[in-house]
Amino acid sequence: MPQPPRAVRTLFSTLGRVAPPAALALGAATYWHVGARTPVRPADQAVHDAARRTPLEHRSTFRRGRDGRPGVDGTVTVATYSWGDPAAPGVLLVHGWQSRASAFGRVIEDLVGAGLRVVAYDAPAHGASGGQRRTGLDDLAIIRRLSDAEDAPWAAVVGHSLGVLGAGIALHEGVAAERFTAISGLTSVRVTTDGFVRGSGLPWALRDAFATAVQRYGLPDHADVYERFDLLGRTVPAAVPTLWLHDDGDRVNPHHLSVQLHEAHADSSELFTTTGLGHNKILGDRAVRSRILDHLAAPAR
Repeated sequence: MPQPPRAVRTLFSTLGRVAPPAALALGAATYWHVGARTPVRPADQAVHDAARRTPLEHRSTFRRGRDGRPGVDGTVTVATYSWGDPAAPGVLLVHGWQSRASAFGRVIEDLVGAGLRVVAYDAPAHGASGGQRRTGLDDLAIIRRLSDAEDAPWAAVVGHSLGVLGAGIALHEGVAAERFTAISGLTSVRVTTDGFVRGSGLPWALRDAFATAVQRYGLPDHADVYERFDLLGRTVPAAVPTLWLHDDGDRVNPHHLSVQLHEAHADSSELFTTTGLGHNKILGDRAVRSRILDHLAAPAR
């Protein structure tokens, strides 16, 4: 998540010391705020315009925990996209936080050029989709619905950033795919709450209480969310060869997260490390894109 201004960090730091309950409530509400939608980059506009579009009606999983009633999102329309020959093997793409499907523009071109069909979606509160919140449960539900519409397992699933976590857990829970490519990924949802505490200025002593406040505020019916969304404990099936790609200078998701993921999947994965690309430029790098295609084309184990 973006680093908040110094004034905001000072507010959270002070409030966390003098009025912890208020700090936790404000922090939980802020944590779930997605922010401004990322527009289509000019470099990705042609790919975005070439997509076949299909709307998908989705019931948001976000709930306000104070009164237990459905959150403001309700049923939202999710924008889904596809490229390539409709009869070709499918590859599913899952984008990250404050991103959108078109961020995979160069990757989409490569995959279609390799004779594959690409399917992607804008998550709730992102891109052209409706809603104001996004949870990992939303990604799981959408991935399942798109997967159920397929006649065969995905030739591959490719995730970036937060999308790695949702896609990886979907594979753990039974979504079928022949390969998994994870770019700039996260190990668990707990990493996101820890990152918020560090970045916001909340006292570290409130770390556990903040994680509980986030769950109760947005997902009061899912007390198991931290155990469920943990790719170190709930790994991708060993039958799915996995490629972890990460830049060693990533300031959003540190490189060591993919190192940990690779170690947790040691018998079925490999790690490819880049330098100087950061968190987002890695998606367009020629060497990275070549490595993705090589992974998809590698002989089955």
